[in-house]
Formats: sequence, C-alpha cells, structure tokens
Amino acid sequence: MLKKWMALALIVLTITTSAAFAGTSHWGGFENPTGPIADKVNDIYNFLFWVTAIIFIGVQAVLIYSIFKFRRKKNPKPATFTHNTPLEIVWMTIPAIICVVIAWKSFDGMRFIRSMPETGIDIEVIAYQFGWDFDYPDLEVSAPEMDMEVAKKNEKWLKELTAYNDSFTVKEMVVPVNTNVRLHITSRDVIHAFYVPELVIKVDSMPGRINYQWFNIPKEGVYIGQCAELCGSAHGFMYFAIRAVSQEDYAKWVNKQRNENGLEPLTGAQLAELKS
Repeated sequence: MLKKWMALALIVLTITTSAAFAGTSHWGGFENPTGPIADKVNDIYNFLFWVTAIIFIGVQAVLIYSIFKFRRKKNPKPATFTHNTPLEIVWMTIPAIICVVIAWKSFDGMRFIRSMPETGIDIEVIAYQFGWDFDYPDLEVSAPEMDMEVAKKNEKWLKELTAYNDSFTVKEMVVPVNTNVRLHITSRDVIHAFYVPELVIKVDSMPGRINYQWFNIPKEGVYIGQCAELCGSAHGFMYFAIRAVSQEDYAKWVNKQRNENGLEPLTGAQLAELKS
C-alpha cells in the first residue's frame, strides 16, 4: 500500500515539475504564454494554484491526522466541548487575509490588462459570419486574405483545417514585434469573440459596440486565433492568424499593401511617428 502511494506521489511530482519547466506551475496551465498580458495572467493563475494547493494539503493533513489521532478505538470517551474562540478567530482571519491578497492580485492584473497603452499601432477588428477584417486606419490599409497555397505548405494547423473545409477564408493580421498593438473590436452582425490562446486574450465582438484590447508580442512567429462565441453554422471555421515580424519586414508589408492601394510608401520615420 505504501509503495502505491509513493508511486502516485512520484507521478504527481513529475507532472508538476515538467509543467513548471514549461512555464506553468502545473499541467493545467497556459500553453506557451506570450507577451506581457499572457505573463501577467499566467502569474496570477500560478499564484492561485499554489494558494489552493497549500490550502488543500493543509486541510487534508489535519483531516487525516484527526482520523487517526481521535478515532473511537483510541478515544472511547469523546470530548464534550464545542467551541474554541482563539481557534475560530484564527481560521476566520487567515481565509480573510487570503481573500484580500487574491482580490489585490486580481484587481492589479485587471488594471494592467484593461489599461490601454498611450502609444502603439491601432487596428480595427471587425467580425462577421464567418470571418474577420483587420483595418489599419492610420496606414490606410487592410489585412489581406492569406495566400492559401503558401499557408497550406507551411502551417500545420491550416492543413488540418482544410481537411474539413476548403472554402473558408483566413485573414492575417501582421504586427511588428516589441510594439504595443491596440485593438478596437466590433461586429457586423451577431456576437463573436476574438480569442488568441497563446496571447491569453479573449474579447467579445459585439454589434453596435466597440471593445478594446491590447497586446505586445516579443518574438516573431504566427499566433492562431479563432472565434470563441458560438455564432452560427460555420463558427468552427472562423480562424485568423496574427503574424509577428521584425520592424523591417513590417515596414515592407505596410508599403506593399499601400502600393496595391495606389498609395505612396511610408518611410521608417513616418511609421515610427504613427506609433507615438
């Protein structure tokens, strides 16, 4: 019996340790959190995990100790008292302190997430059945649809998706790394939700209303997003991509889109000014 308990403890320790090395405190944490918002949410999540884990272990330890210490065989005549004022004060004060700390951490995280940065790139996110539009009002360009043939060869997630439906469209939001991106999110028809797991952001896209969100991606890569609000028959195919690129590649992309719209190219200084 002891060996079984030791084996179980070893399995739990192994899973927890491996998850911690992956950037989370346990196997239920976020996958590859990227950016300051993701880091903030991940820190709060991990903090709550350890608080609840310590409480669970403490309560179970007292319970198991009491079962063996005060079992009927060893205590045929149970105690008759029912109250202990100092003990009751302690077990009311400690949870109250824990709740205050959790509330402080949560409100601090919410303040950070909901405080839009003063500088950055503005992008209008418009959801519709069943796709997304990404407009850059300051640049006078819009994100085009992805080159599906190129994407199918390079993006594993897209290969899997096209196995079910080959007629969908996917827009690609292109942003520079280490830059604040301010989103203005709305919808043309029904309620959708702008959701990017790795950035740990999820915001409702509602008709007649603009919601705000921001993010900052520190490393180049493709981050897959999707609609996370049941919005109709093709809801499951309502994907989009955010591609984080270098400042130089971002400038090239912007001027390519402007050229296709018959607009003059922007210099690096002009792009930097638009971010301020």
